[in-house]
Amino acid sequence: MKRTKLAILAAVMLLSALHFDACKKAEVETSTLTVILSEGVFGSPDAGTHTVEVGETLNYSYSLDEGYQKLTVLLDGAEVAASGTLKVTGIHTLQAYSDNNRQYTLNVTLSSGAAGTPAAGTYHYLQGTKVEYSYSLVEGYSGLAVTLDGATVTNSGTITMSQDHLLATSSRKKNDIQGAWSLTESYNDGSSFAVTVTFSGGLTSGTVTDSEGGSGTYDYTDDTLDFTLVFPEVTYKYSGGEFSDDANTISGTCKRYQDEANAVSGTWTATRGSSAASVPGGKRVSGKGHFRRQ
Repeated sequence: MKRTKLAILAAVMLLSALHFDACKKAEVETSTLTVILSEGVFGSPDAGTHTVEVGETLNYSYSLDEGYQKLTVLLDGAEVAASGTLKVTGIHTLQAYSDNNRQYTLNVTLSSGAAGTPAAGTYHYLQGTKVEYSYSLVEGYSGLAVTLDGATVTNSGTITMSQDHLLATSSRKKNDIQGAWSLTESYNDGSSFAVTVTFSGGLTSGTVTDSEGGSGTYDYTDDTLDFTLVFPEVTYKYSGGEFSDDANTISGTCKRYQDEANAVSGTWTATRGSSAASVPGGKRVSGKGHFRRQ
């Protein structure tokens, strides 16, 4: 019986030791070492991105091919000896180049709403190389912005590689406007309306109708919504509609006219859903299809 207990105890201790060893291995912290080699240079580590353990010491050594005169080795941008050791403390870049063949890095990150060239990734270019870039919006997105090293630049242009650069894009997914909305509108002549408008079609354009018989088209190509409702006697134009933060409210300016040169101006707000709308600070005027002069 005593031997059995000792055997069980030994097994438990062995399992605990194995578990402790597994935990230690799981806690090993890794990082990356990027190695950039120009023409005319050979040695180790090879060019590329290597996974390394934080805390380990790595050996490196580089030499020139025949016909090249000068070898320069940089560790994280600072010049070091052609061979030596590197203590890994985080993310590192080791670069070795011949003569004037230094290369610079272009990191490209793209938002899901942007397309173009260069594609997302990391590129190395010889000093002085001119890199062309060009980006545009993917359908269903708006608000494209392109930045170079954090500063806003044009959506297309040229980068001269004289240092490392970060090229990035940002964009916003467009809100879907399909379906019914409660629309309130108030005009400078004191008239106000509360109706339901329904948008049908694609994400960027289609048709719109309202509950009092008006119909027309909408355009949501850019960041703002514009639409028109036409009645037999009067036309309504709604412009500059911008979404609120919750994506369920749009507001803009509007005008009502028979002759656009003599239009009555106003403001409008649409709330997602077809429930009865209220007109803040105003009195509903029925008969939206009839023109009321100022």
